Amino acid sequence: MAIKRVLITAGGTGGHLYPAQGLAQQLIKKLDPSAVLFVAGGLNTSRYFDRTAFAFQEVACHPLVTKNPIKFLKGLNCLVKGMMQSRQILKNYQPDVVVGFGSYYTVSTLLAAKSLGIPILLHEANSIPGQANQWLSKLAHTVALHFPSTASLMKGKAPCIEVGLPLREGYSLEAVNKNEALNYFQLGEERQTWLVCGGSQGARAINDLMKQVLPILNPQNIQVIHLTGDPQASEELKICYANAQIPACVKPFEKRMDFAWRAADAFVGRAGASTIAEAMEFEVPGILIPYPFATHQHQEKNADFLVETVQAAYKTVEQTLTPQELALLIHSLTKTTQLDTFRTALQQYKQRPHRIDLCQLIFKMGDS
Repeated sequence: MAIKRVLITAGGTGGHLYPAQGLAQQLIKKLDPSAVLFVAGGLNTSRYFDRTAFAFQEVACHPLVTKNPIKFLKGLNCLVKGMMQSRQILKNYQPDVVVGFGSYYTVSTLLAAKSLGIPILLHEANSIPGQANQWLSKLAHTVALHFPSTASLMKGKAPCIEVGLPLREGYSLEAVNKNEALNYFQLGEERQTWLVCGGSQGARAINDLMKQVLPILNPQNIQVIHLTGDPQASEELKICYANAQIPACVKPFEKRMDFAWRAADAFVGRAGASTIAEAMEFEVPGILIPYPFATHQHQEKNADFLVETVQAAYKTVEQTLTPQELALLIHSLTKTTQLDTFRTALQQYKQRPHRIDLCQLIFKMGDS
């Protein structure tokens, strides 16, 4: 069976929607725009979904909260409604495979696909799978994993295959010129460039830490791209960088993260799956501060992969991290020898025997 149409269900955070859109871009190149349809809850309002680039339909969704009977009944009602909506969409669109990227936004669509006998491929980006993917793995034809260790935590009998995290179009080391990227942020070539960002959920704590770190950093030979997630924090940090005499481009948000990664020599950030995948692609060593409130603390395990398996980063714990400790870690990575050691480790890990990517895996399902 040749794969001609793919339905993608993804919702919630950028961690779910960014790789889903990266996959869609790859599929459209091989097929055509009409061959990919997004279906999930929350797509009409998500800041992470490009509604101008992809065909989509929204269905009802709600988390199944088991402790509150009223909320549970509301969630159950939304689940049934979402399944009915999804079944009709699936009958009309007739996809060859449905690809799910996790979260409760996708459950009704995946259950509807199973009820119609349409093969399901699940993608799990994190080292500890979310509850939706963990449960739905029992229904899947194939499970694609970003971290190899995740396989032991899946409940189903479907084969688990390691794949790279699909990155958005243009997110590759070869696609962006470093000088062009530095010019975009109005930074020069003579200093080491650091990227500081906290992701969609955990920027505030990193912003506060950097405010305390800057006065004790040695400003010589470094410059910073700092993405704060908040306009007020940006204005405050611009003043802090100026007082510390460190050249910096400080912004609340950056759409061209491919430029930010290409400009960077090192980074301070969280340990979301997308952050780690992009750091690896652009060969940028870093200091990981896992978001402490992530579900099942999956960012801790994500960070361990880059620190212990790839050996290309430092990891520290937000709850006990002091400005002095962070300053020492930054100082360690400003040394060329340590930075080169980490960068070499990234390059060597990327040069392992070729793994199948998610797009290839989908087409392989059509051949089986």
